[in-house]
Amino acid sequence: MPIYEYLCETCAKTLEVIQIISATPPSSCPNCGGALERLFSRTNSNFGRHSSPSAERHSKLGAQEQAMQELDRLTEHSKRTGIPLDDLFEAH
Repeated sequence: MPIYEYLCETCAKTLEVIQIISATPPSSCPNCGGALERLFSRTNSNFGRHSSPSAERHSKLGAQEQAMQELDRLTEHSKRTGIPLDDLFEAH
């Protein structure tokens, strides 16, 4: 499914929404309730053997190094969004 980006006209926050093409777009910002405007986004095409640039970067690292980089990335995301780090993991 494609990821669409929206910009809130009131608080200027960006919002990413994973939705099917025929889905109704969100009508208001979940942060402040302001009107949303859809942004034009880059598409991602893969012509190499790796699924993404980060997959290629990780392929050159050992398992422990990959795990440490991913933990650093998630820790930074947790700080930026305010979501506790433990809530970013799924329980299996």
